Amino acid sequence: MNVEMTMRLSRRERELLQTIFSLSEKLLDSPGGPKTNGVRHRRSKADAVELRKQVRAARRQNVPVKQIADRLGITPSYVYQLQR
Repeated sequence: MNVEMTMRLSRRERELLQTIFSLSEKLLDSPGGPKTNGVRHRRSKADAVELRKQVRAARRQNVPVKQIADRLGITPSYVYQLQR
């Protein structure tokens, strides 16, 4: 059964559709997508333990969380998670 359905769009609907299309293209073409720090990957348990030790040592020396996150290449929220 080959039935073609045609949908008539108003001028305003076509403009909105074109806007959505162009925004999605920009998001897909941008490196890393929307607001990411690069490629995401899972850490092994040993890597997470080592990272936790580094975070705890830095926090004992009163290093700011933002500085720790920048140095280790992680987000500040992950630093707080590792402190638990």
